[in-house]
Amino acid sequence: MSDSVPPPPPRDPGQGSTPPPPPPPAGSPYGSAPPPAGTGYGQGAEEGPYQATNAFGYAWRKFKNSPGEMLVPILVVFVVVVVLEVIIQILLRSTLLGTHSCTQTVFRQSVQTQCGPGLFVSLLGSGIGGFIVSLITQALGAGVIKDGLNVADGKPATVGEVFAWFTKPNVIVAALLVSVITAIGFVLCYLPGIVAGFLLNWTMFYVVDQNLAPMDAIRASIKFTTSHLGETLLFYILAIIAFAVGAIVCLVGLLVTAPIVVIAAAYTFRRLNGQPVSPAPN
Repeated sequence: MSDSVPPPPPRDPGQGSTPPPPPPPAGSPYGSAPPPAGTGYGQGAEEGPYQATNAFGYAWRKFKNSPGEMLVPILVVFVVVVVLEVIIQILLRSTLLGTHSCTQTVFRQSVQTQCGPGLFVSLLGSGIGGFIVSLITQALGAGVIKDGLNVADGKPATVGEVFAWFTKPNVIVAALLVSVITAIGFVLCYLPGIVAGFLLNWTMFYVVDQNLAPMDAIRASIKFTTSHLGETLLFYILAIIAFAVGAIVCLVGLLVTAPIVVIAAAYTFRRLNGQPVSPAPN
């Protein structure tokens, strides 16, 4: 009989040792951590609740990354509107607002001078000119709005969008309705026109983005504005300030502020409608 103790049974390789790490997730290289949940398309640009100031920050980053993309379509619209304004003024001054030589009595003496239309005719002529310019600007602006939405969606902006949307019936009718409503509002002591412009500000967004009929787009714009009254009001005020600052800087500043406001509006429209936006570069 031997005094030696028999060796213990072989130990399970898993006992007393650190267990091996779990296998990596499918589709990821070994040793790399899986991406955190919830970082889908546009997530980096959508963190936290919507803020109007964030809209302008987002727009600035998008604009400086590719300034010509939005600047060229806006420049085209600007040139067309300026030329149109000059033509309208020439036509008005040769018709309704024209002047002619006349004789007036001043201190019992006859004086040769230039006579023009009365106050009512002057206001009427200015109103007609302003209405036509507003109508054409809004119709051309539909393509610029579409370009702004494209930038927010991560798609390129092109001049072709301006002319592609300019002649669409829904765009023309929507521009006509908005111009008439705001013009009536401005006639009624000005303030109603500001309110109308604020409520109808998103009409063309619904026309070009969701292809709504003009009246449906107007109703959608009013509902969108009133449902997000605080956010849209602050954005509206900041947009006016941005345009004012751009105009003060010898109008050259508008070449920067106009594209930024359009992109910021597209960002606002997307975010407040619960839709994603493409990430903006830092």
